[in-house]
Amino acid sequence: MLRELTAVVLADGNDGDNLYPLTEDMPLALLPVANRPLLSYQLEMLSVAGGFSHVIVVCHERHHHRLQQYAAEEYKGSLRLEVAVVEEGAGSADALRALRTKITTDFVLISGDVISDVPFQHLADTHRLHNASATVLFKQQPPRPASDKKKARDLDGTDFVGIDATRQRLLHLESAADCDAGVITVSESMLRARPYVEVHSDFADAHVYIFAHWVLSVLDLKPHFSSAKFELLPYLVRKQFLSTANLSMPQQQVHLEQALSMSSSTAAARAANTAGNDHVRCCCYVVPHDAGYCMRACSIASFMQANLDICRGGAAHFEKAPEPNETIKEGNFVLKSISADSARGVRVEVGARSSIKKSAIGANCKIGSGVRLANCVLMEGVVLHDKVNMSNCIVCKGAEVHLSLIHI
Repeated sequence: MLRELTAVVLADGNDGDNLYPLTEDMPLALLPVANRPLLSYQLEMLSVAGGFSHVIVVCHERHHHRLQQYAAEEYKGSLRLEVAVVEEGAGSADALRALRTKITTDFVLISGDVISDVPFQHLADTHRLHNASATVLFKQQPPRPASDKKKARDLDGTDFVGIDATRQRLLHLESAADCDAGVITVSESMLRARPYVEVHSDFADAHVYIFAHWVLSVLDLKPHFSSAKFELLPYLVRKQFLSTANLSMPQQQVHLEQALSMSSSTAAARAANTAGNDHVRCCCYVVPHDAGYCMRACSIASFMQANLDICRGGAAHFEKAPEPNETIKEGNFVLKSISADSARGVRVEVGARSSIKKSAIGANCKIGSGVRLANCVLMEGVVLHDKVNMSNCIVCKGAEVHLSLIHI
C-alpha cells in the first residue's frame, strides 16, 4: 500500500506561522528539536513505515538553498528528498496545485512541524480498508480535571470532530471559529445515513493526511481554496452522503478514469464501488491520549515543550541527537555541567560551576562560569556570559546574553 503513496512535507508554515521570529531566517522544518531538525522527525516516521523512497519537501524560495543543502549534505537517511518551491504566502492547497504534475498517486500531506511516533502504517491501513477520499490523524487530548471548567475562550483553535461508533469514519469537522457560540451544524443527509455520531472537542488534528489522487481535481474546481486543513478537508467531509447530482466535482468521471488507468481488476472494482451513494469517504485514525506521542511544534510554547519531551525521553520512539564524539579540552566543564535529560551539540564550551538541566544546547555555544539554565533551548552559536540565570527561554542563533541584560 505505501508504495502507492506520494509523500509531501510542507517545510514552511503554509497555513500560518506562529513560530516567528524563530522562522525569520530559517524554515520551520529545520528548527532544532533536541538538536535534530524538525524535518528529521517526519522523515523518520515515513522511513520507519517502509515503502517510501522519495519525499517532496515544499518550501518558499528564500529557504530553498538551505533545504537543498540539508537534503544534499546533512540528511543521512534512506529517502530521496526533492525540494520544490512554491510562492511566498501559498497555502497547503496552493502547494498541492503547484505539485499537480509530480503527484500521480494517492498522496500523504504532512506539516513540517509534526513529531509523532504513531505507526504511519496504521493510518495507511485505515485509508486502504475504507478506500477513503481523505484520512486524518487525530490525537486525543488528556481529560481535563472535573474542577477545570472549559470556558468559551478555551475553544480557540478547537475542532468539533464527529465520528461513528467504529471511531474510523469522519462524519463531521467544524472549527470552533466557524461556529456560533459553540453550536455546531450537522447536515440532515449525514444524519439519515449515520444516525449515531460522537462529537469530540478533545481531538487535535496532527496535520497528517492521506488524500485520494482524484481530490486534486477538487482543487481545480475550487481555485479559491488555499488551505487543505481549513478549506479542502471540511469541504470533503461536508460532501459525504450526497447524491452525485449535488456534488460539485466530476465524481463518476474521475472514478471511471481511475478504473481504466489501473490494470488490476481489484483496483477497477474499488473504483466502481465508490460510484454508489457513498461517493466521498472521509476517515480518521484516533490515537488515545495515553498511547503514542503526537504533537505539533507549531507555537513557541509547543516548540519548547517538544524540546523538553524529546530531551527527557518523553517520546518512546524518537531520540535526541546523539552526544558528539569529540575530545573535550582541559578547562571545559561541559560533561560535568549538562544533565542527562539535556541535549548538546558539537563544540560546546561550558565554564566552571555551571548547571544545565532539561535543556537543548546547540552547536558552537559558549557558556560562561556560574551559569544556571533550566528548560531552555539555545540555538547554534549562542554565547552566555558568566552568572547568567535563565529558565523557560529560547535563545536564537548567534545571540549573546550578558548578566546586565537579564531583568529579574
